Amino acid sequence: MLGTAALPLIVTAALISFTPAHAQDIPVTQENTAAAPDVDSKSTDKDTTVVVVTGTNIKGIKPVGSETTTMKREEILATGLTNVTDVLRTLPQVQNTGDPNGATMREGGTAGYGGNSTQGTTINLRGIGSSATLTLVDGHRLAPSGAALTFTEATQVPIAAVERIEIVSDGASAIYGSDAVSGVINFVLRKRYNGAEVTGRYSVNKGADEKGVSATAGHSWNNVGKFGEGNAIFSMDFTDRSAFARNKSPYLMQDLTRFGGLDNRINGATATPGTPGNIVVTTTTYFPVYGTTYNTYGLPNGTNEHLTGADLLAAPNLVDSADYADYIGALKRQQYVFILNQSITPWLDFSYEGFYTHRETISRALYTNSAIKLTAASPFYIQGVPGIAPGADETVQYNFYKDIGAQTTYNPDTTWTQTASLKARLPKSWSADGYATFGRDATCGICNINNNVDVDAFNFQIAQGNINPLSSTPLTDAQKATFIGTNIQASTNKMADFGLKFTGPLFSLPAGPVRLAVGAEHQYNEQHLSNGANRGTDNHFQWDNITTSNRTVDSAYLEVFIPVISRDMNIPLVQDINLDLAGRYDKYSDFGDTSNPKIGITWDVNDELSFRGSWGTSFRAPSLTDTNANVFSYAGIFPFPNNSGDPNIAQAFPGYSYALMFIGANPDLRPEEATTWSAGFDYKPAWVDGLSVGSTYYDIAYDNQIVFQPTVNLFLSSPENRAVYSKYIHPVDNTGCVEGDSSTYDPELAKYVALPNLYGSTVGQVCQVQVVLDARETNMAATHQYGVDLHATYVRNTSYGFLNFGGSVTKILSSKQTIVEGTDAISAIDHYSYPVSLRGRFNAGWAKNGWNVNLFANYVGGYLNDQTLSDNGVQRPFQKVKANTTYDLGVGYMVPQDSTSFAKGVRVSLNIQNVLNQAPQIVLTNNSAYDPANSSILGRVFSLQLTKAF
Repeated sequence: MLGTAALPLIVTAALISFTPAHAQDIPVTQENTAAAPDVDSKSTDKDTTVVVVTGTNIKGIKPVGSETTTMKREEILATGLTNVTDVLRTLPQVQNTGDPNGATMREGGTAGYGGNSTQGTTINLRGIGSSATLTLVDGHRLAPSGAALTFTEATQVPIAAVERIEIVSDGASAIYGSDAVSGVINFVLRKRYNGAEVTGRYSVNKGADEKGVSATAGHSWNNVGKFGEGNAIFSMDFTDRSAFARNKSPYLMQDLTRFGGLDNRINGATATPGTPGNIVVTTTTYFPVYGTTYNTYGLPNGTNEHLTGADLLAAPNLVDSADYADYIGALKRQQYVFILNQSITPWLDFSYEGFYTHRETISRALYTNSAIKLTAASPFYIQGVPGIAPGADETVQYNFYKDIGAQTTYNPDTTWTQTASLKARLPKSWSADGYATFGRDATCGICNINNNVDVDAFNFQIAQGNINPLSSTPLTDAQKATFIGTNIQASTNKMADFGLKFTGPLFSLPAGPVRLAVGAEHQYNEQHLSNGANRGTDNHFQWDNITTSNRTVDSAYLEVFIPVISRDMNIPLVQDINLDLAGRYDKYSDFGDTSNPKIGITWDVNDELSFRGSWGTSFRAPSLTDTNANVFSYAGIFPFPNNSGDPNIAQAFPGYSYALMFIGANPDLRPEEATTWSAGFDYKPAWVDGLSVGSTYYDIAYDNQIVFQPTVNLFLSSPENRAVYSKYIHPVDNTGCVEGDSSTYDPELAKYVALPNLYGSTVGQVCQVQVVLDARETNMAATHQYGVDLHATYVRNTSYGFLNFGGSVTKILSSKQTIVEGTDAISAIDHYSYPVSLRGRFNAGWAKNGWNVNLFANYVGGYLNDQTLSDNGVQRPFQKVKANTTYDLGVGYMVPQDSTSFAKGVRVSLNIQNVLNQAPQIVLTNNSAYDPANSSILGRVFSLQLTKAF
């Protein structure tokens, strides 16, 4: 083990950078090792080339028909990035748009009560949703993360433990089962390493900094007692990042008037009040700077016990929440990986792989409330407020900062995965592989410990005359104790996965042996969620819901590799043709079964040119949180606009019907389904030594996508929409209805009233209902996307040094989305919040005598901002957002391997992301001045890394 004295050493390695390599790319060879040294230089592996394993169950072959992109370890280090998620987001195929469920799964995308309450990270291939991208570690599944919304955390393992990352941007449910719709990401860990290395790193941007240290140690042996050869490797990584406060960037302020936007410190009837707060009054006058028709009067400083309207200030008291909130929270993370391989007998091998991550994220937010009520009976009631009728309720905007400070959300997350496997070499070149994987993730999505406000209790204390909401005087501890408490949403996700696979040759054809893989898999998944908070006028803590859901999945699969033509057959224009047929059957305990085939073919014309193609179907099963209404459900009854013209839907008053609306999880969800196909080529011309080019055309038809109802406001807006959304609209005849007696309810109404309703209430109102609107999650959307991936690399060894140039480009040619069956498809690219159709990353590098310099260009194409802000209900003209290019630079040095000094094994690098410090383009919407999906407000980021190998 490494001693603690070694830990302060700083890191890393900017080694020669290639564009992410593809399955057929040139491996690191002896003549270019000075430029691209083998990072695991002490590895005992005899074959140092990349062996592609993702995308097939058959040993000894490359995936047939599908393109596999491989980011080797030296390429990962050359980016200068410090976690695997950020590395993957450099790929043009990865989009940073939100998911169909509305969540934005990246740190800083949301915080606290947002869709990403646990501050997790995911990868979204093709931009059709991160849940459609399967994430694996060494080919094995992982326990989900999240609370009310579950996902697979992308930052599963540290870079110190990663040998390479393999990406298959193609459907692969025939191989892996659920989630492999747009593709598969497989983190392949380092397996053999003799020696030790320690890495330290430091990075800084204009708003925060990050410190980290990692270490890896490994050892191999020939014999241990009666056992044969084996090896072990251990990696650990520690990260400490400061918070990035929102006020460090003008783009993150509420007041966006400097960019031509609105001052969002006031937004309709809500505001970010100062101390003391404000009185808000409804008017018909439009205030353009705030974009609202509400008038807000400021309260004067003082105890304010007997105010009149004449005492109020004409201007509101406002603060900017960015001064009290974080864009990216402070983070402390520790990660460990341990791998053991041991030969038990000449024919049986054992392996163990375990990894563990503990992360703590702490984010600040400003807690205010713009709906504190004062009745005429309150001793604090203000007489004579302009615009408020005598005796009418008054609305106070209140800032709790003087009472609780900034509200802190604590997001701990602990995850571990362990896999034990046995590999047996059987007669006649067959083998058997069996494994057992166990994983667990425990997190807290909303953890406001002793700084959460019980608004009901606060209003009760005001009504009792115990708290004056108009005063600027801080409350006493006794007063605060009456309404301050805790809010917790804790979740545990468990996973067990067992598999057994046999693979080997069946028989031989003239082109070679036909190989078969056949196997079975059993999975168990469980989620336990507990949600509780201080509730009620007495501010007591209660559990709102404690729920556990689980499922089992039994699977069987088959894959056949058929060599049709080989080079030995001497057929013109055909060197090799290989065919791969795969199929998988999955049976779920909670919603049924699904079968998915895949066909792949590869045609090698000669050593220079090859073609490939694939076709298959894929699926994504609804998550346990998608189907469990005891995780999230809400129902409420209120007047709803009704212009449907349906005589079966009665109206309470002209243009409105009383509606019972349900939102939340839905146990009747079906799997999402997709049909995918691709075709491409790879070309390495002999007449241009070192050049490699390739392209892939892909097509994804994705149906039954699970979404939160995005169009519920349209349900009854017209007779045409009434017909389109008919499956979600249920007219109610409440003749003879008796409140509280469900036997007298309309049958359709009774069915919905009986559903779980965690956060709403229908008590005393059921007999008013005239229509039920089902706005729960549903299999509504369909997406059809097709496009082209292009890549090229050129490497050349010259007397001036080793040169490399490369680029990868993704162009989405079309992406159409149908929100609900029966409506017209809309364009789902090149609009705000949708994927950008053209993205690229390019690089140029030079290396000689241990030195290397790498320049990267990151291109994001232009698109249309069709969510421009509105002035008095009138939307501003759409904005054309220009294409954008940022540049990254890396400079590194590695002490030569033949050095005899202590410096041998030292690598040092300086990397600069956004080297020109390019600011985001101004993209104005009602609440933002830039587009976080396609630009960054971090500015120039410096990263210094130092590594010492022993």
